[in-house]
Amino acid sequence: MNRIMIVDDNPIDQMITAQVLRTSYDEVEIMVMESVQLAIEYLNSNQGNLKAIPSLILLDLDMPELNGFDFLSHFNNYPHAVKNACRIVVLTASEVTNDIEQMEADPNVSRLITKPLNKNALMPVI
Repeated sequence: MNRIMIVDDNPIDQMITAQVLRTSYDEVEIMVMESVQLAIEYLNSNQGNLKAIPSLILLDLDMPELNGFDFLSHFNNYPHAVKNACRIVVLTASEVTNDIEQMEADPNVSRLITKPLNKNALMPVI
């Protein structure tokens, strides 16, 4: 079973992303984290249990307090086992070239997808 973590502060985007995942994939466990802080706390408490680590993290770039860049900064400090256990896909509505280039340059980011999410954008990832 795929375990997918959605890290997004917007309830509407959370709902759309979860719905796309549920209708696209038979066996998927969806975890919704409403902030980067909650996602980091989850990963911190489960880094010794790779079965609890999501196989995919769908990360919103623009969030208050801690954003997608902050998440990636923390994620880079995890052991290789954790980093290898999951892929990160950044979801963004941003058209800021610098932000996009910075995300694409991060070695832990598998792909950058423009919001709103649709099934076709996720197919190559899962």
